[in-house]
Amino acid sequence: MRRTILPVCLCFALAGAFAQSETLERSATPAEIQGEWQLLPVADTFQPRVLKTNPWPAECQWYSFGGSGELSSTDKLKGPCDVLTSKQLHEAFAKTTAVVSWKYDFNPVYTKPLITVTRSDVGRYREYWDPQMVVKPFSKYGLDLRQGDLILYLVDLKTHKRVLVRPLRRLP
Repeated sequence: MRRTILPVCLCFALAGAFAQSETLERSATPAEIQGEWQLLPVADTFQPRVLKTNPWPAECQWYSFGGSGELSSTDKLKGPCDVLTSKQLHEAFAKTTAVVSWKYDFNPVYTKPLITVTRSDVGRYREYWDPQMVVKPFSKYGLDLRQGDLILYLVDLKTHKRVLVRPLRRLP
């Protein structure tokens, strides 16, 4: 009897651990993605070992996902990063024309919603990002992620692998 109880209890404990980890993040909605965000820099040692180099190595990065599909960004190669508010970033981007756009849609190849990023100044340019909303605080990538943070995973549609991680925090 004792031999049966221990494996059964162990199975329930492991199932609970897996279920708990699944609830830390979930697919973000378009409404949750819209707004102004700042990158939480991830050291290269915590990035997936797929890309040889980080294509966007700037330590300080800010993004504005507009409700009409426009995507604006700016960066600063090295910190310290400026402290900006959502209003300041929105006003700064209002003076420029966005050449980058984003679209949230179910991707049949990846079988889940993705953000597709395109550029009007570069033909056939596409990036595919898996947007995940943090629903419970947790530590990962050397960061303390908070509820409401957005994690963008750059995905390769051919291999279905995540190739880059972009944790973002909403600006106040």
